[in-house]
Amino acid sequence: MDRKPTYQLKEEELLALVDKNRALDATYKLIEIVLATSDFDEMVQKIADIIPMALGYELAILFLIDDSNQKLTKAAISNTIKDEVLKKEIEGTILNVDISLGYDDNLCVQAVKDKKQQITDDLYNALKPSVRSEHANNIQSMLKTKTNVVTPLVARDIPIGALVVSIPKTEEQVSDFEKEMLRKFCENAGIALENSRLLKNLTTTKENLSQAYENLKVLNKMKDEFLTVASHELRTPMTIVKSYLWMLQKQKSGKLNGKQNEYLNKAISGTERMIALINDMLDISKFEQNKVTFILRQVDICNIINNVLTNFEIKAKNKGIKLVFDENCKDIFVDADIEKIEDVIMNLVDNGIKFTDKGTVTVGVAIEKDNIRIWVKDTGSGVNPEDMTRLFHKFGRIDESYTIASDTGGTGLGLYIVKLYIEGMGGNVGVDSEGKGKGSTFWFTLPKSTIKTGDESKQIDVPIQDISSIK
Repeated sequence: MDRKPTYQLKEEELLALVDKNRALDATYKLIEIVLATSDFDEMVQKIADIIPMALGYELAILFLIDDSNQKLTKAAISNTIKDEVLKKEIEGTILNVDISLGYDDNLCVQAVKDKKQQITDDLYNALKPSVRSEHANNIQSMLKTKTNVVTPLVARDIPIGALVVSIPKTEEQVSDFEKEMLRKFCENAGIALENSRLLKNLTTTKENLSQAYENLKVLNKMKDEFLTVASHELRTPMTIVKSYLWMLQKQKSGKLNGKQNEYLNKAISGTERMIALINDMLDISKFEQNKVTFILRQVDICNIINNVLTNFEIKAKNKGIKLVFDENCKDIFVDADIEKIEDVIMNLVDNGIKFTDKGTVTVGVAIEKDNIRIWVKDTGSGVNPEDMTRLFHKFGRIDESYTIASDTGGTGLGLYIVKLYIEGMGGNVGVDSEGKGKGSTFWFTLPKSTIKTGDESKQIDVPIQDISSIK
């Protein structure tokens, strides 16, 4: 019976199998690192350790590109050297190695720029000019290495650094498989490092933003406190100024001529605007410090509107504007804070008169399914469609549109406060207009009353964070 011949592996084939096994081991360890390591610096060190440990090389040095300074910076040296004297010599020599990307004689720079692997028998070619020739030769002599392979680290076809490995073989003894394995390894390591760096940058950015947010909260609180104090301090002297101006207007100290009356009227107008601004700032400050309380009662919205319009009869008459409201409106109830709903209607009617040169300002009330809708329509300057959403923001003054169309101007806070008040009472607010010069209709809704006549009022506290105007 004939025996089958036994196949004997040739030495070259055996060595090739050993190399492939080492390559698989290095790849497996790289996958382990990527899956188990999220810290960027830790990953850098582990990648520098894998190749020499898995493949039996003496040394690996990992460089990363510093884009801001246009240089390669030593990021890690492999922890593979057991001799303490040699370890201290190498660490001392390569402690702070930076290589300018403009130094084209350096093989690391060449590898990065060309995205091609470089091989040399002289370690100095990979470290110059940051390391002196005799120091590089001394390291290579102590390590007994003969070849140094420089492989670019690439992530998504963009070089991010280079890996230098020192091998105890001549260049002829380094197989093509080893070279290709180093290229593949560095490509995968580059992607892993870049992803880790992005995560690190994202984490740092998140921490910085979190700290900035905390700082902004502190500054915002200080701003609110300053505005409150400043507003209180301003209101008293402005009220005194207004009193003296009133006495001049009533000619308590003698008659004024025409020019003096003109100046006096401008001073009174400016003072009133300043007092209005101070009051608005105080109202907003209370909101932002969560000091606003709504005392909701069942109120007849028709009565509220009638009372408010009485205050504007003279102002509207002086401008030749007709105020229109349905006299038959009655017994339409909403739950509202009386003072705040009066402020809302006064603000909208005042704006309608202020920004209308001639025509009418009409106030209307409509009953909807679950809400009561109130609107103030004017025949004035109108609002451009693209500006509508900005009207209800803090200091929402709009160029060539509603809030600057009047010679008297505005604080840019009135409509913002209107929105805070209405949404604080559970309603919505908005504006409709066909454009500049075509009038505007400002409207708001409030839920139908659920508080029965004779019931006690309902008090609610509404933090500013719960109001959509601030979101």
